[in-house]
Amino acid sequence: MSSAPPALRGRIVSGMRWTLWLSVLTVPFSYGTSVLLARTSPEVIGTYGLLMVYIGVVASLFYFGGDSIIIKFVPELSAERRLSFLASYLLVILAFVVSCLGFTALWPKSLQYLFGDRGGVAFQLLILCLSPLYILFSLVLAAHKAVLEMRWAQMLARVLTVGSFLCYAVLYVGNHNLLETHYTGLIWSVYLGLTALATVIGLKHLVQLPEWRCDWRQLRFFLPPGFWHYTLTTEQVSITAFLIARLDFILIMNLGGLELLGKYVAVVTIADILRTGNRFFCDTLFPSLTNVLASGNDRAGSQVFSMNLRLLFLVNLAGICVLALFIDPILALFGPHYTSLRSMFILMLLFGGLAGPGSIGGILLSSVGKQQRAFWVYLGQLVVFLALFFGLWPKWHLSGVVLATGLSSMASSIAVLFVAKASSHLVFAARRTYAAFVCFGAAAGFAAIYLKPFSLVSGAGIAVAVLGLFLWAGRYRMQECKELLQCFLPGTSA
Repeated sequence: MSSAPPALRGRIVSGMRWTLWLSVLTVPFSYGTSVLLARTSPEVIGTYGLLMVYIGVVASLFYFGGDSIIIKFVPELSAERRLSFLASYLLVILAFVVSCLGFTALWPKSLQYLFGDRGGVAFQLLILCLSPLYILFSLVLAAHKAVLEMRWAQMLARVLTVGSFLCYAVLYVGNHNLLETHYTGLIWSVYLGLTALATVIGLKHLVQLPEWRCDWRQLRFFLPPGFWHYTLTTEQVSITAFLIARLDFILIMNLGGLELLGKYVAVVTIADILRTGNRFFCDTLFPSLTNVLASGNDRAGSQVFSMNLRLLFLVNLAGICVLALFIDPILALFGPHYTSLRSMFILMLLFGGLAGPGSIGGILLSSVGKQQRAFWVYLGQLVVFLALFFGLWPKWHLSGVVLATGLSSMASSIAVLFVAKASSHLVFAARRTYAAFVCFGAAAGFAAIYLKPFSLVSGAGIAVAVLGLFLWAGRYRMQECKELLQCFLPGTSA
């Protein structure tokens, strides 16, 4: 990233470091929450899956435009206009939320398609009325990310991760019967309570940042030029992305029931380790690109994107190798309900990992204001998923869902990356490296399925061999690997 100004480069690298190390420290808590709920019963983790659906509904449908709006426009605004824009955008969102709530109040049965019969219509309407809490929390995080305050953004997000695990661990050990019988109320109470706590802490810190300080008496309703076009096209992408991410949950809930959904959530949990890791890195990438491109520095933008893409190839391949080759001890933590789903766990992990790097093409399109092109790719993914799902579900059930989800997401991620390359002025090479990544990732995944079981030595040996061959095939130079490593080691220069 030699073309980026030193101060900006330092903030980008600092954000990457905080993202990595907080991720490493807190991923076990996220995974531990899923394990505790899965061991309680499939119905409990199924309810946790419905919470994920709720978050997706609010983030994609109610949170009009989403984080992208703040991260895109704030770097282009002067400091005195930023708070006016944030407050004005919040008013626009709340008006949109009211209209959505009015629609659900007129047609409450529509909620059953999203949440099933859990809690009843009155409860489902209540949690939707509480959606501004999650939206405000998201706004606070996005405001930190927009000015590259990644340390605080990541710490606030981890309040939910670590806090949820601690709450469920206390319940699991101290009063397991309470968790097993009243899990619906407990899961929602824990989530809403921690979200409120993180929001209060984040707001207090945000108003103290120099990038956000202004005279409150100067607040005006202000939306920057291009706001409505960018927001409406982003909302299109957001709705489609929600359907891609959570339509499988909704269909399984309605066609197979809560217990089957619980098993599927467990399968998805392992793959989500990689997806979560990718999201952590993308958290830094998007604000980094918007800050660099706001200054008109396309060369620095190319370097930032290329570095993140090549890093994601390594991260995802390493994750596939470690998680797939050692899947058996991981499954033992989930309990006996899931041992028969071993191949599904590996396939979902493999597809999720192979799709991971290409998905950042959508971030590049959003950074250059051409996110509507991602909408068409995601729409195609949705069509392919539905065709595969309804073709495979009658005979294959969960196996069919895994194949439908995995194949459609992998094809879409590759497509959106090359659409982004063709739609921007940024220069990066991907074709050869992506081909090598898919080949070696698939080899590791199929070895885990057909050559089981692995000892610690044999599994580690295969993982090292696969990564070594990929580094050679992807033309990773020693100096490049050293520089990538320095981005994450504390105390090294940016």
